[in-house]
Amino acid sequence: MATLIRGVIKEELEPINKRLDLLDNRMGTLEVKHDITNKRIEELSLKVEGLELNLKMTNHSNKKEFARIHDAQETLIAVMEAKGILPKVEGR
Repeated sequence: MATLIRGVIKEELEPINKRLDLLDNRMGTLEVKHDITNKRIEELSLKVEGLELNLKMTNHSNKKEFARIHDAQETLIAVMEAKGILPKVEGR
């Protein structure tokens, strides 16, 4: 009798075990895809950080260059005013 019950239970559990095996395989696949996605996100984050740093450096360089150009322009205007090429402007 106990053997018969065990056989029936085993038959009843077989489809459940197959489904659990399928779910386990799918879960493994999802874990691999999740790891790959996380690595891609990390790589993209590093690229974004690099771009942000590059942008900051470019902005700093541009500010310095614009300041240098402004100084050269002021010098040129002062020289041209001193030589009488440009009329002197009051208030500068």
